[in-house]
Amino acid sequence: MKLAGRPVLCRLVQLDRMIRTGAYPNARSAARELEVSVRTVKRDFDLLRDSWGAPLEFSRPHNGYYYRDKDFALPLLRLSEGELLAFYLSAHLLPALRGTPYERALQHAFDKLTLALPAEVSVLPERLAESVAIVPAAVTPQDAKIFDTLCRAVGERRRVDLDYWTASRDTRSRRLVDPYRLVLIGETWYLIGYCYTRQRVLEFAGGRVRGVRPTPQTFAPPEGFDLQKYLACSFRAWRGEGHYRVVLRFPPAVAGRAAEKIWHASQTTELEASGSLRMTLELSDLQEVMRWVLSWGAECEVLEPAELRTMVTEELERIWRNYLPRRDRGRKVRRDSQPLMAPSEPRL
Repeated sequence: MKLAGRPVLCRLVQLDRMIRTGAYPNARSAARELEVSVRTVKRDFDLLRDSWGAPLEFSRPHNGYYYRDKDFALPLLRLSEGELLAFYLSAHLLPALRGTPYERALQHAFDKLTLALPAEVSVLPERLAESVAIVPAAVTPQDAKIFDTLCRAVGERRRVDLDYWTASRDTRSRRLVDPYRLVLIGETWYLIGYCYTRQRVLEFAGGRVRGVRPTPQTFAPPEGFDLQKYLACSFRAWRGEGHYRVVLRFPPAVAGRAAEKIWHASQTTELEASGSLRMTLELSDLQEVMRWVLSWGAECEVLEPAELRTMVTEELERIWRNYLPRRDRGRKVRRDSQPLMAPSEPRL
């Protein structure tokens, strides 16, 4: 490994490994291996012994150095195999960092730690990959330059001019925004800030920012603004201005699965005599929870509020129409008669 011109720590780590493996390096052999001068390696040996407390001894029969105490480890590099595995997992459990400046930085940090570990606890990434597997969910690609600019604007409290795409209307608009915080919700980054167009605090999906220009103006966040309180009644990222008590029922077949996760901070559950699970949530908007309810299919029933029951019913009707022949898609659905779709034959 060529370490010429690299930081001294890298050379010290390599010297440490050579000593531990019983290579008995001396100034000349180490200089050839590291591709640096003999004088540089002599300084590195002195640094190991005098500044890092390495128990260096010179073996005349082997014409090289060894450690008098085999248990010695460089002070900053005492990382166990389990700790390295935890760091490896953290680097692969954050797919939302893809496309951000932090993706490469995290990988470089892992590479440096792998290099810096003493030989007896070092773990190759290939070995870790054989032990664990992580399947990422859907990820919104991030523009690294835009993300970096937003990070800087948040840190400098600098007002920004956003070119933003609104998905629901498929339109682009210019927004002047005071960026309070970048927040990772699920696997999507959001910019939380005051929008001068709408004149209130909003969430902007990071992947929908098509362009950003910092302005000369700076700002001070409003006194008393608390991000956790702001997001407390949101279901995922969708925050509204209302207040809804949402009550759901999950049948016995999925009650355990529904109860095993905390889907929202306000969540309370109650097991009914029938074995069904009753779940209660306190939310500020119903749009996102409606989509979540639909993801459970027939295994989740909305009990309250009536508004959410209507939203789910209307959405099911729209879904149903998508599967009708085109000539029938415009006909009116009678909710008080036959079900939307005839029950299918039981599977054998």
